[in-house]
Amino acid sequence: MPPHLHVVMADRRDALVDLTTLAVTSRTLRASEIADALAWIEANRAYCVQVFKECNP
Repeated sequence: MPPHLHVVMADRRDALVDLTTLAVTSRTLRASEIADALAWIEANRAYCVQVFKECNP
C-alpha cells in the first residue's frame, strides 16, 4: 500500500487517506465529513509520511 493513514470517527466509521494524493477511500465516510482532518493532514503531510515510514519499515 502507498503511504496512508486512517481517520477514525468517534462512532468508529473510518477512512483511509492516501498521503500522496489525499484521496479518501471509505465505505462509510465522505471527504466532506473529514474536511478538518484532511486540512491538517495536508499541512502536516511530511510528518505523516515520516511516521508512516517509521511504523512500516
